[in-house]
Amino acid sequence: MKKILLVAIVLVCMGASQNASAQKGDLKDIDHLSFYGVDFTYAKVYGADETAHQFLDAFIRINDLFESEPKTYNVSKAFGIRSDELFNRQVKQDVDNIPRNELFTDDNKYAVTDADIDQVVAKIEKEGDSQYGAVIVAGLLNKTANHGTFTFVVFDQDTKEIIFQQEATGKARGFGLRNFWAGALRGAMKNVR
Repeated sequence: MKKILLVAIVLVCMGASQNASAQKGDLKDIDHLSFYGVDFTYAKVYGADETAHQFLDAFIRINDLFESEPKTYNVSKAFGIRSDELFNRQVKQDVDNIPRNELFTDDNKYAVTDADIDQVVAKIEKEGDSQYGAVIVAGLLNKTANHGTFTFVVFDQDTKEIIFQQEATGKARGFGLRNFWAGALRGAMKNVR
């Protein structure tokens, strides 16, 4: 019984790995994309002592890093695209709409759903000349385990069809709230395959 279960798990993992590779392979034909930043609309914080206000401020400042430290937070490299243009005004404004009372969770297994991702993509207003857009959707920020989960998404800007979607986790590190979770984002960016 254990052998059958192990074989089933290996086959499922191989299938998931092949799908992720095939999806990332589809991005090789994309020369340029409009990048909309990290959307924290569906982010949930687990095990942290900071206030909602402190987190919301950190979310805006994390998005600022794409401008102030573009080599460290290199979106083109994470997605395997030749170039990108940053348009993160929308996700920064959306931080104000995050319900403070819903930011924290007691569920350390929380995950962003496909429906959540679809809603994030649907609300993005097209900017730039690229046919393709990209956004990173923040999920669980787990202070207890020191990791953050992010979903990397590339979509057709006209049809809103998602052509690439991959969840990645990064180890949180750094001094201060922004740097701690930006460290998780940076780690996740390196884990996109």
